[in-house]
Amino acid sequence: MSPLLYTKDKKMKSQIISIITVFSFALLIITACKESFLDSLDLPDEVELTHLPTDLSQMLDYGPIGQIRVIPKMHGGFRLLNPFVLPATIPVYAMGDGYIVNIEKEFRTIPPHGPPDLVGTDYDDFTLDIVYSKDAGGYYGHISALHEDILDQAGRIREGRGRGNEVKIKISAGQIVGYIGPHEGVDIGMYDRSRESYFANPKWYNRDYRSTVCYTDYLPTHLVEQIWEINPRTAEPRCGRVAYDKEGTAAGNWFLEGAKEITEWSKQLVFARHEVYGNQITIVDASPLVDGDGILNDGRDPYLWFVLGNEPEPESITVDSGVVKFEVAAPWRILRYGDPPVEGTVLVQLIDSETLQYEWFEDKLASEVSGFTGNSRIYKR
Repeated sequence: MSPLLYTKDKKMKSQIISIITVFSFALLIITACKESFLDSLDLPDEVELTHLPTDLSQMLDYGPIGQIRVIPKMHGGFRLLNPFVLPATIPVYAMGDGYIVNIEKEFRTIPPHGPPDLVGTDYDDFTLDIVYSKDAGGYYGHISALHEDILDQAGRIREGRGRGNEVKIKISAGQIVGYIGPHEGVDIGMYDRSRESYFANPKWYNRDYRSTVCYTDYLPTHLVEQIWEINPRTAEPRCGRVAYDKEGTAAGNWFLEGAKEITEWSKQLVFARHEVYGNQITIVDASPLVDGDGILNDGRDPYLWFVLGNEPEPESITVDSGVVKFEVAAPWRILRYGDPPVEGTVLVQLIDSETLQYEWFEDKLASEVSGFTGNSRIYKR
């Protein structure tokens, strides 16, 4: 989220993973509500957001949507200036009038890089799903405490990851819905079903993911400008993006041949742009991860590289391009040294519009790679 994201420091890497929590895809995609339930709500046709989501003076920086640790995430958020504080006291506000329709409660533990007197301390961790209009809604993640008014109306809340609690709590713009503090950041996601993005194979994605939007698009200009003051991303769109697929090219999301579920993290391959360094071509090979519940990957890292020289562009790679070579290095090396040694070469070939051959050659220059071996993998849209 800031240039400090890329460092050899293991503690910092662990912290970054916690900042942008690795939700399971079921959490990244807003909990679906039954149409009959939504029809019972007094929702407007258009969404209107008029209030900041939290106290910006207590935020270190803004996190754009589209982090590509695997498939670009539909949420962004903020990183706290002073995390690991108990009790949670930083307010989270409703950005617009609407309804909280689902609450999920689980628990987190302050990690080893937190304050010594708090390491190992458990704290509550809520996710709030909100609808603002007939087409638009969103969620807050890592709410550490609910406001007493919300808590009273929610009633008994079942606990556990993935266990939703359907509610119908009316909220107004500017109302405090909860508090943050012991976590390192707050996640904020939004969708608008009237604005679906293009994906080469939409069947992979839930409708709310396909409809991911930036909540900043719906805020007044003067509020957005306040957020941009702590936004390290300078590329447009400033809020980030999640959709990079371009049909007939290598750009975007790919899935290992035979993959069946979106939560098979290890079977994902992405050619996109970095969420903070938005002009930088980034390749993510998620094969080192494990499949299933995303929290199992805390402490695990995918292969994530920046392309040296920032070319060729994935959007330019077609069937006619033949075999293409990318020389790559870890992002922190490029950010620190500008022109670091090559860490390896990524070899790709678009076999047809829906099939891509891929292989990673560690510690090899492009000139030392003559072609694919038996270790190559086939990915599909």
